[in-house]
Amino acid sequence: MIDLKPIFLKKVKGILASNVPEFDVMVYGARAGASAKKFSYLDIVVMSDKPLSAARLEKLEAAFKAASFPFRVESICWAATGPSFRKEIKKTGVLIQTAPKK
Repeated sequence: MIDLKPIFLKKVKGILASNVPEFDVMVYGARAGASAKKFSYLDIVVMSDKPLSAARLEKLEAAFKAASFPFRVESICWAATGPSFRKEIKKTGVLIQTAPKK
């Protein structure tokens, strides 16, 4: 369960589909369950095998910022995380976007 109002969930999915359509994307942390507060961050991880370029991550972050959500969105790339952080992500991670099958 992703703890977002339906209107925000739809907007987030649209931003992801426009910016990183070829990757699975997971929500983790407080908003990946029912423990989020009103202003809890939306933590997302793009499940890429290779690090995304800085320009691509900046474009994604700019799209989230332009959406004017009443919460902050933090996005990271799976390839740029270490083993201990990946373990934490896997504990709470929920798919918000599934990559198209090739």
